[in-house]
Amino acid sequence: MRDLSISFMQQKDISSAARALSVAMFRVPLHIAVFQGQGDKTRRELEQLFDKLLHDLPGIVFLAKADRRIVGVLRMKSCHGHQKSPKETYQEGLKDMASRVSYWQSVWAMHDPTEPHWHLGPVGVLPTHQGSGIGTALLHRFCQEVDACKAAAYLETDQLLSVRFYKKFDFKVVDEVDIFNVKNFFMWRTPRLQ
Repeated sequence: MRDLSISFMQQKDISSAARALSVAMFRVPLHIAVFQGQGDKTRRELEQLFDKLLHDLPGIVFLAKADRRIVGVLRMKSCHGHQKSPKETYQEGLKDMASRVSYWQSVWAMHDPTEPHWHLGPVGVLPTHQGSGIGTALLHRFCQEVDACKAAAYLETDQLLSVRFYKKFDFKVVDEVDIFNVKNFFMWRTPRLQ
């Protein structure tokens, strides 16, 4: 894509990055199941979730810009790994959005690797710019970073199309689980020892 630049997110970019992610990931099956809607109210709720994440746990965030406008966002966060806990979660009786978000995040947390790694996500490209190489450019940048650290990487996704995309960057599916009848895939990328 012409005039595409990839840069680090700055504090002043957080709101715009959160909005771009909410537009890019609005129709993700798990988000539809959790937020149970597809109107602008749901998109705003998703934007608030991303805004909180980018403020509270930013990690490293890359912005893809075309004509100085954010068209793609990729977040990566260094994780030390954790001890697996036998905590069980139940999805019955989750009537409100807050409890569904909590359940979703707790299931993902139970699958977090115990080994140190870079966590990839969220990653999103505006629908108007998908298929133009922006996601590929962001993933190449991500892989450069983790390969320079000789580090492993991990992500979650709920779309088979995304699974195929991430496999091109040497991610492999290591586990699967259903959340609100949506298949979630957990993927791992082993360190590249150059």
